[in-house]
Amino acid sequence: MKEKKFTIRRNEQEIGAGNDCRAEDWMPKRFAEAPEHKPEKPETSCERLLSLDTLRGFDMFFITGGTMLILGVCAALGLGDGCWLAAQMRHAEWVGFTQHDTIFPLFLFLSGVAWPFSLAAQEAKGRSKLQICCKIAVRSLVLFLLGLSIGGILRFSPKFRLMSVLGFIGLSWGAAAFIRLCVRWSWMRWVIAAALLAWTYCILHFFVAPDAAAGTLPYTCEGNLPMWCDRMLWPDHMLSKGFDPESLFSLPGGIAIALMGTFAGGLLRSGALASARKAFVLALAAVASAAAAYACVRWLGDPIIKKLWTVSFVFASVAYSLAMLSIFYWIIDVKGWRGWTVAFSPVGKNSILAYMLMLTGVTAAMYKFAFAGLCDNVGVWGKAVKGLSFYLLTWGVLFYLGKKRVFLKV
Repeated sequence: MKEKKFTIRRNEQEIGAGNDCRAEDWMPKRFAEAPEHKPEKPETSCERLLSLDTLRGFDMFFITGGTMLILGVCAALGLGDGCWLAAQMRHAEWVGFTQHDTIFPLFLFLSGVAWPFSLAAQEAKGRSKLQICCKIAVRSLVLFLLGLSIGGILRFSPKFRLMSVLGFIGLSWGAAAFIRLCVRWSWMRWVIAAALLAWTYCILHFFVAPDAAAGTLPYTCEGNLPMWCDRMLWPDHMLSKGFDPESLFSLPGGIAIALMGTFAGGLLRSGALASARKAFVLALAAVASAAAAYACVRWLGDPIIKKLWTVSFVFASVAYSLAMLSIFYWIIDVKGWRGWTVAFSPVGKNSILAYMLMLTGVTAAMYKFAFAGLCDNVGVWGKAVKGLSFYLLTWGVLFYLGKKRVFLKV
């Protein structure tokens, strides 16, 4: 039997390196070029979920021009402001639940979903619990200060808004993140979430504002206790006279939403179930949360009021958030249909910056420069084109920044 011979080929640099002979220099080519076997990534990897970024971008779509686009289409088609679709683009006046009421709590819920992934990434880098606590505190403080700046504190006027959307997110998410970090037992976190909702229910259901007229119900604007506390403590620092939908005393509801988001994020990060089953579990949880919202309204007398963050509103918002997360996760991460996600994911990855661009007027300034003339010449479609222009400008800026790996991280 003829013995096979293998020729050793080494370039001049390797020969000059002395006796540092590697296995690739002498093993057969078919073995040297064989790809190294790498184990599949576990389900617990800390990578970003594309479905999460896409859903966050879809949520931001309505803030960054989508609402104006849909209202403009309704007006152009002659449907008017009274049609069902147009009504969904406005907040309920007091009691009720519309699509527009879901934007804020969905964003808050998704911030909770993202936290287990972020926490795992920080722990993988070897950061201590104290370091992670400091990062949570800094992020919450920065969001609160950004909200103060938008509320007018930099105008050095005695009247500015104390609470804000960003401040409410910072405090609610920060509390939920601390709970998720420090309370490792999931059953204990469920107990905390239940306690927060029980506190909210008791404060709103059994107590009436001391200055309310006799017979005033506790769930009215004049009769609820949280807004009375706002009026007593900082009357000049509310959104409007005697009213602020992001009251500091409504935080328990916001914390509960963010905390429930961390449970969903923990499920998505876990390797205990297959991906398709995770989507199914999320859908079942959405049904259960919707049933809880119905029970609160039907048997506990707790109406759905977004401005008070009632218990029924919390459950209804979580039901919507879980349903949307289940759908997006199944389509994008389970089925792998990802091509369309580019329409929303750049905005979702840089959502705080997108919100700041809108609030500071940067997007409006770009619109006046680029699209104002076009919108003035399209007749009844002007409002729809304006809304689309706002979103496309926001998307374009954030898509470019995403390519350059520039993100506003707080």
